[in-house]
Amino acid sequence: MEPQSSGGIENSACWIGRWTDPAHRIRRSIDSDEIAWTRPGERLGQTFTAPGRFTAVCVDLVCGGEPRGRLELRDSGGAVLVSAAVEIGGFRWDRFAHYLELPEPAGPGDYEVRLTLESGEVGWRTCSSPAPAGDDDGVSPLPIEGVATRDGVEETGLRAIAVESVPAPNPVFRTTFEVPGGARDARLTAVGLGYGVFRINGREVTEDVLEPAQTAYDKTILHRTYQVAEFLEPGRNTLTAELGRGFYAARGANTWGWNLAPWHREPVLLAHLEHVDDEGARHVVASGPDWEAAAGTTTEDVLYTGETVDASTETRWERAIVVPPPGGRLREATAPPVRRTEVRTAQRETRVGDVVVHDFGTILAGRVRCTISGVPGAEVVVRYAEQLAEDGSVRCDNVLAAGESQVDRYVVGSEPVRWEPRFSYKGFRYLSVQVRGEASVSEVRAVRLGAEVSANGSFSCEDSTLSWIDAATARTFMNNLHGVPTDTPVYEKNGWTADAHLGTEAVLHHFDLRSFLVKWLDDHVDARDATGMVPMIVPTPGWGREPDPAWSASMVLIPWNLYWEYGDPALLARYQDPVRTYTDRLLELSDDGLWHGDSWGDWLSPGHWHAPEGPEPTATMMLHRVTSRTADICHALGMTGEAESYRDAARTIAAAYHAKYFHEPSGTYRSAEAGYRQSMNVLPLAFGAVPAYVAGAVGAGLVDDIEERTHGHLDCGAVAAKHLLAVLADVGRADLAVTVATQPDRPGWGVWHRLGMETLMESWDETARSHNHYFLGAASAWIQQRVGGLRATSPGWRTFDVAPVLDERVNWADVRHSTPEGHAGVAWRRRDDTWEFEVEVPPGSVATLRLPGQPPTRLPGGRHGLNRPATPGASR
Repeated sequence: MEPQSSGGIENSACWIGRWTDPAHRIRRSIDSDEIAWTRPGERLGQTFTAPGRFTAVCVDLVCGGEPRGRLELRDSGGAVLVSAAVEIGGFRWDRFAHYLELPEPAGPGDYEVRLTLESGEVGWRTCSSPAPAGDDDGVSPLPIEGVATRDGVEETGLRAIAVESVPAPNPVFRTTFEVPGGARDARLTAVGLGYGVFRINGREVTEDVLEPAQTAYDKTILHRTYQVAEFLEPGRNTLTAELGRGFYAARGANTWGWNLAPWHREPVLLAHLEHVDDEGARHVVASGPDWEAAAGTTTEDVLYTGETVDASTETRWERAIVVPPPGGRLREATAPPVRRTEVRTAQRETRVGDVVVHDFGTILAGRVRCTISGVPGAEVVVRYAEQLAEDGSVRCDNVLAAGESQVDRYVVGSEPVRWEPRFSYKGFRYLSVQVRGEASVSEVRAVRLGAEVSANGSFSCEDSTLSWIDAATARTFMNNLHGVPTDTPVYEKNGWTADAHLGTEAVLHHFDLRSFLVKWLDDHVDARDATGMVPMIVPTPGWGREPDPAWSASMVLIPWNLYWEYGDPALLARYQDPVRTYTDRLLELSDDGLWHGDSWGDWLSPGHWHAPEGPEPTATMMLHRVTSRTADICHALGMTGEAESYRDAARTIAAAYHAKYFHEPSGTYRSAEAGYRQSMNVLPLAFGAVPAYVAGAVGAGLVDDIEERTHGHLDCGAVAAKHLLAVLADVGRADLAVTVATQPDRPGWGVWHRLGMETLMESWDETARSHNHYFLGAASAWIQQRVGGLRATSPGWRTFDVAPVLDERVNWADVRHSTPEGHAGVAWRRRDDTWEFEVEVPPGSVATLRLPGQPPTRLPGGRHGLNRPATPGASR
């Protein structure tokens, strides 16, 4: 692949689309400049006209207090078609989090959405002076036509509302061109939004899938350039582009509002093919008004549902239309693409009624591949899930998105086909195949999809649970690597910032993620608001903009993780301005060092969504972490004065936390509402925020709580769980850290290992919806570094320690890692009273062997075999 100037592409090629019937486009009013509030006894409404069938209506509400009420959709005769409760649930309210889902699509006509309350207060975002409708470009959403009402009386303005129509089929584009003689060099630079599949003379030009990677498309659009000389033939050639929706043209109502993103339009294409013939003449084929467009065979492509392909579709070509550019800066993609990484055969097949259930034996992310033949019009329905329903069927319920979740459909055409959906992926272990009509399905396979990142390290040790935690974290992370690091390939597919900043240190041991995470940090920069604040999910359609230092700390922590791993100060310099602007804004919003704003806090403590101690303690400590790391970044860049200023701010935060939460009689940190909480003590210990004169008491209190109250179990959520094992080791109880990590029952990792799972669950509880969440594996960084005994002590692994745990349950370990200086590794075994070491030190590095009660040993580059005496028994 060779880079192509983005400017050259847009100078020669035009963005094109297919004219889409207004009946199949979203109608929306998503801008607002005021909030219309309603109280019990009042009624707010918004009328609208639907030109075609629609499946859902989304509204943008604001919570006041503890409201209880209802949303209703009524037809022109006043009949209620569907209603839903409006109340406080487990998730925060945010942009367009409420929608009314119709059981069956409603037809064209006039409708009204009504909001009534039983108690509390709710606001409905409203635009006081809606912008006049502009010219229709044929691909953009259309404005709402209707009036706002209060108690049935028309009001000025337009409520924030969107009507999710039945979408149009995905478009396909083509052009023909002549190649005189042969082509000795040819390059195709192209991007289809949301996704593009490109073929020359019927052959796909790349193995990349789900391209381009997701971005904020109004800020950045990524493209790739492919060498395509082998696909060209002398004479007439055909270039086609089949487009999918992805996150650019997402459809289907959902909590996050991806279908209402500010950049949303119907799929569009930009393509530039340049070839040189045998005579040396240069020829250019560029997208423009001479191209043709048609409705493709993918007749439905819904983000959280899946794809419907109708092979009986008759292709009717028409002129493509030239459309305005999407708005984002065009850039060459440098992060690894998503590709097919495995094709897997089911381990078991069972029949449930008229459905065949295929069990692939492991949780993965990808899609089906199968061979289909039959009578035209017959339908094959494929459903995917991580778990089976009680009756053994495959069913995936997603309360965060309208419609059935994770379902693909194929309508049989005239020819047998090997079918694989093209524009989506699912998370699953099981998939079911149902045939409706006369058709046969064979060779059912699971195709695993993931970013093509290189392996970077390995870990194993005597204790199978510790080895499992580390391996499961890596497996789960790889199931969430599709353009951005997602939280689940099933329910959200969002780039949650905390999931990634918690897990980065652990997964950097396994994979080379430099270019992947740099891409995502660039997405952070694009996602910032005018004050420099980063949202909770990146990219975002507008959801999750509220500041939260426990979550969007990724803007600071991941650049530091990358610097520590790769030793390149340019990584810090690239993001120093966004880092400092973000931290400065958080400090502005804090109150004398404490964080009183909203936060997810120590999310998913055992038995809870929101931690019992409330969000403030964790958010305040994460503000301390962000501020301290910003100081470290400034120091590494030679900005001494700025570094000291941030260190002063961190000291202020630590003092404020101590003053509010320290309980003198017990010598521990406590909440007035919830009493002793492990997270409230783990985090200040981990971040060095505890005054020296009480650090011993705080550490002892944590040990006592785990030994006496929770009987060797953790009792904290995702944020504190990352640091708990390291803190226990730091207070001299590495043995207790091993005990917590290896507990075979809940809450803890051991139960998942005992149940034979290969991936991590979303929470410690049996009711966890997702079996594909990696953030609770963040503690595996400690397992690698302290059980395995390989830990970097300076950026880029120029120095590192070899310092394994001394615990009678772990008598050997083997850990390897590819560092910027070369391969590093240690294999150690303890026999009787002797340590045996095989250590590999890269040529540019120096290692230090550190063992309890012995002087350190310096190890220069090379391979070293060493024996040392060991004290038997667990380390305390």
